[in-house]
Formats: sequence, structure tokens, C-alpha cells
Amino acid sequence: MATARRERYRKQTREEAKAVALAQLSESGTAGISVNAIAKAMGMTGPALYRYFASRDELLTELITDTYRDLAETLARAVADAAPADRFRALARALRDWAKRQPDRYLLIYGTPVPGYHAPPETTEIAAGLMRTIFDACATVGEAGEAGGGGVGADGSRQQPLTELEAELARHLEGTGPWGPGEEPGGEMKGRALRTWTRLHGVISLDVQGQFTGMGFDPSVLFEAEIDALVRGG
Repeated sequence: MATARRERYRKQTREEAKAVALAQLSESGTAGISVNAIAKAMGMTGPALYRYFASRDELLTELITDTYRDLAETLARAVADAAPADRFRALARALRDWAKRQPDRYLLIYGTPVPGYHAPPETTEIAAGLMRTIFDACATVGEAGEAGGGGVGADGSRQQPLTELEAELARHLEGTGPWGPGEEPGGEMKGRALRTWTRLHGVISLDVQGQFTGMGFDPSVLFEAEIDALVRGG
């Protein structure tokens, strides 16, 4: 009984510390996360909190791992609930919605790297699982066909043939090794997923950081245009 109470208290303390850390993240960015400041906000001493997190990096790892898992679960649900022809659009919109709801967590994993912090293997494994979800969603957009030959999208749209540079990227990516769990996709699919990921994140990152402010347009319209272009293979 006493052991169970201690475990509950330990879990509650760790969760409270992570909540305070997220508040610090919102106010000051990753550089503002301090175990001693978190302890003070919780009414504890720094040494007392170090019994729950051995270092700032351990706390950061918990935050990053939780964030990756939350995003992975969000995207997986969006894809699972959509018809095959709609999975790519569902994934893209779920990614943007998630980032807009919690921009600080988005920037924690996709913003400026934390100086001196090195992510442990478990965080990169979760990130690799996200890429597998991207691969699967991209596969529903259209048939890759012969390299440079184009294909027909799952929504009936015509996929554009690969340009010379896109074909070169596909050949280059053939030998990069596994990017995620499951069957390894070919270079053309890797190239499609990579271009998709970078273009979606390009719009989302600028939007989350307020870079479109004052330009007089709705960023969601730009994002939808990017989704359409990616579906067409453009």
C-alpha cells in the first residue's frame, strides 16, 4: 500500500513538473527551461526535484517523447478515420490543426534545436514511426508507376511524371537505408514523402511563428493549395 502511494505521488510530481516546464517553454522557449525554476514554481527545492528528473536533459527527453507520441497518435487517428482516397488530406490537415493548437510543442520538436541536447534513441524511433505514417498516406495519393512515368492519384487526379531532378533524388534516396519501421519504400516514394513533409512543414512553421502576420491573407488557403499541388504531384 505504501509503495503504491509513493508511486502515485512520484507520477503526479513528474507530471506536474512537465506541465510547469511546458509553461516555461511557452514563456521563454527551450532555453528558459530550468529544473530549479520548475522546483520553485512547485514549492520544492531544486535538489528535491532532481530525485524525479536527474537532469534538465532527462526532463526535455520526457517532453519531446510525450510530444512525438501525441502527434503520432493524432495523425494515426486522422488517417484511420478517413477513406483511402482522403487519407493524405486528412493527415495534412491533422498535422496543421495539431500545430496550431499547441505551437510550443510543435516548435519543441520542429523548431530550433536545443543547444547541447542530444536526443536519445527512443525519440528518433518515435519520429521514424511518424515517417512511416507519412509513407502510407503518400502511397494513397497515387501510383508511382515507372520512374518518370507518372500515374493516377487515388482521387482520380493525374500524377505528373518525375522531373529529371526528382528522378535523380529518387535514385539518391534508394541507398539511404531504413527511415522507419516496416517494409522499406523505394527511392521514388521516399522522395515523394520527403518533398511532402518539407512542403507541409514549410507552411506550418511560418504560420506557427507568425511570419504571415500583416500579409493580409488566410494561411489556411495557402495550406490547402499546397495539399492540392501535392495530390496532383506538382
